[in-house]
Amino acid sequence: MFIEFDNLILRFRDLVTEEHGTIERHQSVITQCGYVWWGWWKKGNETTPFVEFSVWKSKAESDPIDLFLVDSGQNLVYKAKCTGLQLRENDKLSSPERDATPKYYQDKQCYAWFKFTSIDLCDEAELKKYSYVHSPSLFIDKNVDYSKFENKKIYSIAELIQQNRTVWFVRNALDTDPDNEIILLNSEFVQPAHFSTKYYQSSGNTLLWLSDLHLSDTEFKVNRGGISQTLAEHIYQRLKTENEETEETKIIAGTVISGDITSCANPEGFTQAKNLVRDLSNEFLEPISSENFIICPGNHDFVREEEELENGEEPAFIYDKMDNARSYADFYKSIYNIAPNKYFAMGRKILLSSGHMLEIAALNSLMLQQYLNFQGHGYLSQNQLNFVAEKMGWNDTKNENAIRIVVMHHHYLPTCYTEKINATYASSAVYDADRLMNWLVQCNVKLLLHGHKHKAFISQINYPQNPQIHVVAECMHNIVVAGMGGTGAKGVQNKFATIQFRGNKVAISFHNIYSDESERDCLAQKIELPL
Repeated sequence: MFIEFDNLILRFRDLVTEEHGTIERHQSVITQCGYVWWGWWKKGNETTPFVEFSVWKSKAESDPIDLFLVDSGQNLVYKAKCTGLQLRENDKLSSPERDATPKYYQDKQCYAWFKFTSIDLCDEAELKKYSYVHSPSLFIDKNVDYSKFENKKIYSIAELIQQNRTVWFVRNALDTDPDNEIILLNSEFVQPAHFSTKYYQSSGNTLLWLSDLHLSDTEFKVNRGGISQTLAEHIYQRLKTENEETEETKIIAGTVISGDITSCANPEGFTQAKNLVRDLSNEFLEPISSENFIICPGNHDFVREEEELENGEEPAFIYDKMDNARSYADFYKSIYNIAPNKYFAMGRKILLSSGHMLEIAALNSLMLQQYLNFQGHGYLSQNQLNFVAEKMGWNDTKNENAIRIVVMHHHYLPTCYTEKINATYASSAVYDADRLMNWLVQCNVKLLLHGHKHKAFISQINYPQNPQIHVVAECMHNIVVAGMGGTGAKGVQNKFATIQFRGNKVAISFHNIYSDESERDCLAQKIELPL
């Protein structure tokens, strides 16, 4: 079916050239020849929109017309004057004029070649004059669904480049078109849900684990454009280096953040988190989406009440103080397209390329409202544990084929060599730690991940499956407990980790990163334990 549209947007990136090299080299050919041929490199899941491109070819050859080029690496947009187009319906073809093509791909074949007489940087606001046109015929996989974008105004370059596609058909925007932002796409592909009902099939084999980002006051740069690397660049460059060093390809299948995304509930931290997620997603072979992104809140993600609890007074539950969780709730909704449940808990199921089935539940260990004299305390509640077990399907059966993982912010075990002795502050472990462990055993959980104290930690717990009966070694359930150092926190050694599953073992690699670049980012510790 032919798509009615007014303009085209093509996506590109400096994969072969130096930074900004793609545009500069094409502009150089225009200076020499008066025009240049630009090759369209489609993704494996895209078809060639032959009918639509043919209509564009007819328009451009009769009356030159501007289209847009979006640089997904630099977050820039250009306007190109198009005077022609060459293509085939099913096959690639060489450039119509080798000498009017940049040398670095003169001998390459592409599915379409656009003829440009000018390429100029333009303002992002130009894109906002257009709205998306739904184009399902562009994709081979008919389960790919961008229909939620249909007739919506383009919000930003960032909204475009997070989409796993290389061409957009757009029309002139109407005043009545919605102008909301869509952050992560899979929340739009499926019915929005806090807990997955089926496995997300990933081409990746590795989890990326971040914690205690504290993005509102981190010493890492978050916005690109400066001399120093951004936090996202530290992470993905370290992953790239590790792959080269080990000759092993780690493909990120899912991303886990175990709390403290911001500091002191500062909304700016959540804005920076969106930028971080966007930048990481642009680098990963498999984009971050709502189906492979797992988060839980930390004590810095909710607002503290600026008053003290009276002696003997019990703190309120956070769900009775929802205004204090507003910024986190807005961030959550921007990802999952649904407001958080009363417990702020969620869960995802991911099938790795290795065949491992992961069931990951994220718990809220901040169930209690914080006050001036009651802050940083961890508490889960039986009601939350019951709710999560039901929603994850962990009540009825012990799926022996799945690896069950729980993520929370606070600790099950103390992680510091010694805790500061202060009667007015809590220790870092949750109040209901033993209730949690009983629940983990009953739900057959194999791995518990947490953050909070900005200190990497690893332990292995054996706990009786039924402590009420005669306990022997065969009745003990094994759980690996791992704590993450602060990925973005000030004043500590910053870290992130990758998690892989090999047979019945878990392999966790902790990586040191340096915001001041005084040392080279490096692998700090590698741990492999049976599950």
